[in-house]
Amino acid sequence: MLAKLLNYKDQIFLFFIISIVIIPIITVISYIFSPSTELWGHLANNLLAEYLFNTFVILIFVGIISTILGVSCAWLVTMYKFPGKDIFKWLLVMPIAIPTYVAAYIYAGLVEPSGFLFDSIENTFGLGKELYNLVDLRNIYGVIFILSICLYPYIYLLTYSSFKEQSGCAIEVGKSLGLNKKELFSKISMPLARPGIIAGLSLVMMETLAEFGTMDYYGISTFTTGIYRTWFAFGDDTSALHLASILLTFVFILITLEKYSRGRSKYAHTSQKSKSVKPINMSIKKSIYAFLWCSLISLLGFIIPIIQLFLWLMETYSYLFKDEFLKIIMNTVTIAALSSVIIVLISIYASYVNRSTNSLYTKFSLKIFSIGYSIPGVVIAVGIIIPITLIDNFQASIFGSPIFYLSGSFVALIIAYLVRFSTISFNATESGLSKIKNNIDLTAKSFGFSSFKILKDIHIPMMKTTVITSFILVFVDIVKELPATLILRPFNFDTLAIHIYELASSEQLSLIASPALMLIIIGLIPVIILIKKTVNNGNQNEIRN
Repeated sequence: MLAKLLNYKDQIFLFFIISIVIIPIITVISYIFSPSTELWGHLANNLLAEYLFNTFVILIFVGIISTILGVSCAWLVTMYKFPGKDIFKWLLVMPIAIPTYVAAYIYAGLVEPSGFLFDSIENTFGLGKELYNLVDLRNIYGVIFILSICLYPYIYLLTYSSFKEQSGCAIEVGKSLGLNKKELFSKISMPLARPGIIAGLSLVMMETLAEFGTMDYYGISTFTTGIYRTWFAFGDDTSALHLASILLTFVFILITLEKYSRGRSKYAHTSQKSKSVKPINMSIKKSIYAFLWCSLISLLGFIIPIIQLFLWLMETYSYLFKDEFLKIIMNTVTIAALSSVIIVLISIYASYVNRSTNSLYTKFSLKIFSIGYSIPGVVIAVGIIIPITLIDNFQASIFGSPIFYLSGSFVALIIAYLVRFSTISFNATESGLSKIKNNIDLTAKSFGFSSFKILKDIHIPMMKTTVITSFILVFVDIVKELPATLILRPFNFDTLAIHIYELASSEQLSLIASPALMLIIIGLIPVIILIKKTVNNGNQNEIRN
């Protein structure tokens, strides 16, 4: 009945965007009930426990360490004065610009026996090779280290904005009641910041579950690597989808827990008038400790990886001018730009439908539309391959051969990007559209403007900045995406992410400098946007979106 409130075009559109997201999910879930193969019996008896253990251990420890890093840095930068504080505000955000798999390759090259670190130690102290086994990163501890130093900014950003938005009055009342610094932190600031911490932690865990490149290169068996190997090494789609369904269950559990925890962690100020928290001076000793702590995290997360890449670039700078590399850049830019335009246009229309109708049917449809970002790229990829293969087979049964192959085509790749990254664009465009007053629509309709004309001629020009920002954010995420691109790309079609993965897989680590720096430079664009919106303004809603 609610659907009748919409015109038929909007109904078709909503059905279309729901189908795009729900079909891969239904495909994966449906294979839970499919007959098991011989390979699945082997996986269940010998490897499934290892997948579960490794995934669970990495998830827990990355969550704990990232929370410690993110909350501690946010607390120091917000509440205290110490040398370098203004620099650390933005420097601590920078690791988010480095893809986790790139950081994994960099540190692997850094600590290998012939790497820069051990060469320096050996030349200086006569040691190096003897220490290799002590700092070997190609294990589960290395994965936890890499993911923690790369993903903690999610928690840092949201926690920083939570601390910054807190009322100074609450802190002062706490002081008047005799609370010391530790008690102010644990009894006032942390409860107020808990929703932001939970939101940041959920993002960290989602990214951890979706991680493929680091796990694969460091030789750690998790669900993402298991799905990929089962599909491509053994050609068993049924077993791969069994694994994908278990991973999808993890995702849904995390989503449920995050929503439940955030719902129970709502705090509000009792006064409309509040003054901001004033940073307090620290003793010289504590200032040094704060400086060293923030410096260490900044070094590990951003500065050392960048230095290592530039050292490699000095050795391989000629690679920048090779035709092969230029072709890969063009491939990356082309597919990312095309996909981003499609995603942004669909998101704008979805936001407008939601604004125009505001029905339960619309809200439900868009809720489904928005869950795609939570699903790992490898799960989306295998969930897309099956239905498009069925479509190809159906074409072949009617016409003798498919008129248009979907398998291994750009269509499959763009659909995967649409499922994975539409949430980013939709949140941005919906936020921008909500700032336009409804009376503008009413006035335009009184002059005979159609809904499409209102959207095209009025809304989009008014939210031009939002549209551009949305495009940039989606573009960057597509450029960095690895597993979905690796599985669904057309034959002989390489992107920067794929090229880095292949170079690292063949142990040509120094050659990753050029494409990796290109990825990081592109990734810095949304980081700058986040700094402006969060670090400067302390707007928690903006960063959460």
